[in-house]
Amino acid sequence: MKTQVLTALAALTLCSAASAQTYGVVSIGVSRLDVDCTGTSTCDKSDTGFKLMGGYKFMPNLAGEIGYFDFGKATASAPGITGDIKNSGFGGGVAYHLDFAPSWTGVGRLGIVQMKTKVSGTVSGLGSASDSDNNIGLYGGLGVGYKLNKTMSIDGAWDFAQSKYKKNGADESGSLNMFSVGLTVGF
Repeated sequence: MKTQVLTALAALTLCSAASAQTYGVVSIGVSRLDVDCTGTSTCDKSDTGFKLMGGYKFMPNLAGEIGYFDFGKATASAPGITGDIKNSGFGGGVAYHLDFAPSWTGVGRLGIVQMKTKVSGTVSGLGSASDSDNNIGLYGGLGVGYKLNKTMSIDGAWDFAQSKYKKNGADESGSLNMFSVGLTVGF
């Protein structure tokens, strides 16, 4: 999956490198999965997440984007049992960009993401197992940026999606949120 994302971003960059309307986004930050941890002795719902995106502005304010999101994982344990839920996805959508001061920009994103939710667990003395479920859902995001120059800005963003695992008699879902800092570079 990561190879597909990097290939798509590279192709997007090479196909229109001469256009200032093409851009890339790299961000890293804190992610959180809101799941029910009832019955566990420890529960860590936060992790490090990141996103890689490429976009093309069709109009001054409207762009099409593709990207890869890694929302990290949540980990829980109880006596003799440990488990985690990891979420990552590949998606595409639209972004609305707005300059609201000479050096300040804003962006709103909405799109569709294929989210992979991987569930892993270990039971002492019995071993471990893992399984994953793929679902298609909506993602969104809001961000603000400060222009460092004509083609580069430093950004703060909030991205959100939904985690779902509904297989083998289990039905786990929760909201995914990531607050990140990153860089947007125009080509």
